[in-house]
Amino acid sequence: MSVDKLPGTSGSEISPYRMAQLVKVSSKITDLMVSNIWQLSYDELNIVLDLVRMAAERGHEGR
Repeated sequence: MSVDKLPGTSGSEISPYRMAQLVKVSSKITDLMVSNIWQLSYDELNIVLDLVRMAAERGHEGR
């Protein structure tokens, strides 16, 4: 089984199955951002991504 390394990280390895799951989540987030009833500006999209990133970091700190 091949294992990919996450770009821009400390070299964490991830299996192909797990990467596929992450791509699905990314796709869902992207779909929500671009096909919403309200058209978001580029700045608003960055705010959304920052909020998601902050939530992920807080969750990681809680481990």
